[in-house]
Amino acid sequence: MGFIHKIHVVCLFGFILKAWHGECSTQQLSCSVEQLGTNTLWNPKVPAKGEEPQVCVSYTEKTCCTRQTEDSLRIKAAKNIKTRLQTRYMAAKKDMLSLFDDLKGHFHSLMEEGNRQSITFLMGKQPNLTADEVSAISTLFQDLENYFADDKQDLEEIVNTFFRSSFSMLFKYLNPGGNTLSAKYKQCLKDNMDKIKPFGTRPAELVGIFEQVFEPVRGLFKGLKFEVEVLRMAQQFNITDECRNGLVEMKFCSLCQGLTQVKPCYGFCMDTTRKCLLSEIQLQSKWGQLTDTVLLLTKEVGNSKLENYLNSIHSDLWSAATYMLFQKANIRPQVLKECGEPTYDDVKTSPYKEPVPPTPHVKIRLFAKMDDVRIKLNSLSLFFQELPQELCVVDGLAAEEKIIDSCWNGTSVARYESKQDDSSLSWESKNHLTLLKRMINDKIAMMEEAIVRKDDDDEVDGSGSGSGSGETNGNEISESGCGEDDEDCGSTSSGEIPNRNVIGTEDDFDFSTAPPSNSSMDNRAQAGGVDPKTTRKSGDVLAQGNSSSSLGVTWQQILTLLLLVWLTRG
Repeated sequence: MGFIHKIHVVCLFGFILKAWHGECSTQQLSCSVEQLGTNTLWNPKVPAKGEEPQVCVSYTEKTCCTRQTEDSLRIKAAKNIKTRLQTRYMAAKKDMLSLFDDLKGHFHSLMEEGNRQSITFLMGKQPNLTADEVSAISTLFQDLENYFADDKQDLEEIVNTFFRSSFSMLFKYLNPGGNTLSAKYKQCLKDNMDKIKPFGTRPAELVGIFEQVFEPVRGLFKGLKFEVEVLRMAQQFNITDECRNGLVEMKFCSLCQGLTQVKPCYGFCMDTTRKCLLSEIQLQSKWGQLTDTVLLLTKEVGNSKLENYLNSIHSDLWSAATYMLFQKANIRPQVLKECGEPTYDDVKTSPYKEPVPPTPHVKIRLFAKMDDVRIKLNSLSLFFQELPQELCVVDGLAAEEKIIDSCWNGTSVARYESKQDDSSLSWESKNHLTLLKRMINDKIAMMEEAIVRKDDDDEVDGSGSGSGSGETNGNEISESGCGEDDEDCGSTSSGEIPNRNVIGTEDDFDFSTAPPSNSSMDNRAQAGGVDPKTTRKSGDVLAQGNSSSSLGVTWQQILTLLLLVWLTRG
């Protein structure tokens, strides 16, 4: 009797499991009008003749979709993928522009610090500096800062503009006793500077030094701006018919079969999105080369003496001023020949009374800033290659990679077997990306010209940041604007820039007899133009997951096992 009782219990339990499983199946096999659209059949059924789906062929005969439904699903699938890609591109552009602005802000601080060092030095030599003399160097530093990020700025013109202004101010020390030179006479001096050559070859030499020091920085800014342009140009998303059909098969065919709680298999999603983004993925190699070139420029800048040189530009300017004043006997006759006797205005010069900030403007060393830039660039270096992964995993289009048997494989809920091969990756290429590849090649060649080539023995291992020299507090700068170990840093350091042609030392000439031009930086706004990040959540028609189906099978297996154990005990 006990055995027969157990048989009844088993049969009853089996009936309950069957009813429970049938209820779950009934919930799954239902048409989702909300997800499929208004053309959806209300219940799964065999469509009328001529209305059968062309992509989502029903293997169970009954379906929720018609041919008209599929037409709307193609549009919906393309729109959905474009929205998701748009979000990815906008986020990448925002990160790149933010990096550009942050870097420009750092170089703004470097320029302010160089200007502070120059003013401090000049005020120590000439307590009676005029506002115009300070403004001349202020304009020089500002123009040099603009030169970094503005392709329209010409370095030779920047230097010549500074020396033209300086000539008219320094001339009064060649002709003591006069008042303020008239505006007309100052203009004559500026117009004839190339003939008179009061500074000799110093302006041309300074242009050469500036090119050596500043070109890697300018190349870095150009590279970052061009990477933003690449992202903008690649953001056209010409979705082909094959891609639309593939997306419909991946995202909607399960819904056409009434399966509302299942997601595409991971491999199926990756294969489908790779096909849709084939041209973008092929662009990855060029994008990687471009990013590598920009990274080389960050290494070049991080290892350079730019930071020290900016704090000692006044040494080169001082050299030019002393040259002019020592050549007084030769310069004055030429001035009289070109402009005649000096004329004056009855105007007093305004003394410079602004206090010089006592603390450095820069808190992070240049090599540390370049390390930070490299980290951020590396995070975007595989942008195109990782797009399918971003869509399938991060955006949740696919089931988890570990779920292999209870996911949608394109025809049913079962394991996905990849059918992709080289011949299948032949979908329509995008001409604008082919053009973009050529543009990247040209830009890489231009940026490489800004990279100073070194022998292999001189290359620095690792990140190239130069961070292993025991700097003060890692990344911080002392009150002088230099680290403890920087013997060549400070207001009188040369920054080890070659070809400096200094006439004598600072003490060889009293500034009360010959004040050079000086500057104070204005607090200009840093670069703008950051794209706002789109944070909207795209509607995911497959967001319900497949957990219920997977759990149903698992519990049936467990309960069956328990029953078998119980039966064998009797």
